[in-house]
Amino acid sequence: MIGLSVLAAILMKIKKEYKVYILSVYLVLMAVIGLLYNVRLMDKVMPSVRPLNQTFYQPQYQESGEYPDSLLMLLFKDRKIFVRDDVYLVSQAEKENKSFLYAYYHARNMHWLLNYSGAVCVRDKSMNHQKVRETLLKKDYEVLGNINDMFRYCFMYNDLIDEPGNYFNYYWYYYEFLPVIKAYMCTATDSKGQTVFDAEELVILWYSTDGSEAEDLYIMTKDYYEKEVKETEAPYAE
Repeated sequence: MIGLSVLAAILMKIKKEYKVYILSVYLVLMAVIGLLYNVRLMDKVMPSVRPLNQTFYQPQYQESGEYPDSLLMLLFKDRKIFVRDDVYLVSQAEKENKSFLYAYYHARNMHWLLNYSGAVCVRDKSMNHQKVRETLLKKDYEVLGNINDMFRYCFMYNDLIDEPGNYFNYYWYYYEFLPVIKAYMCTATDSKGQTVFDAEELVILWYSTDGSEAEDLYIMTKDYYEKEVKETEAPYAE
């Protein structure tokens, strides 16, 4: 578009008698280029939403998998949430052929996010190797959506003073480098008759099912975790 503008300016100066025609062709070409550009990026445009209530998270987001973090921030507030305590060192990440940024962000981002949301974050090493069995996942869980953006914006909550703490590194790692990260929420009622929406204590597990650095979240009540998920002898193989 810049090249076309320069060319049009030069032609109008050289061929002054055709100035009107050159300008007309220039305007038509600019309009066509703009149209093609917008059509090409149409799928990148954020959709317009008509709110159905006074909260940021709208019911239709569950079907589309959009903005799950807006629901999770409401869910975490004022709750006591038990999480893994499996923070990494850079040397550990490198030994496993993972990005050094994995060592900075793994677990810590979730801890920072919970503290920011107003939750009481309880770190529990006994949860480090626990996983949700596939049978339970299919029966009791729903996919909320992709949460790469939720972690991408964790740069605002961290206390890192070097480069891994800035937005560029967060953007590259969570948006360009990692595949999709999903959040799974348990929809089953636990033995106390509670769900994740009314229980005072929740559990969040995270792990990868394919060995990659992208680790999905699994959210459930503390009672459900103790009764259905927790393995006391050995971690699940699945």
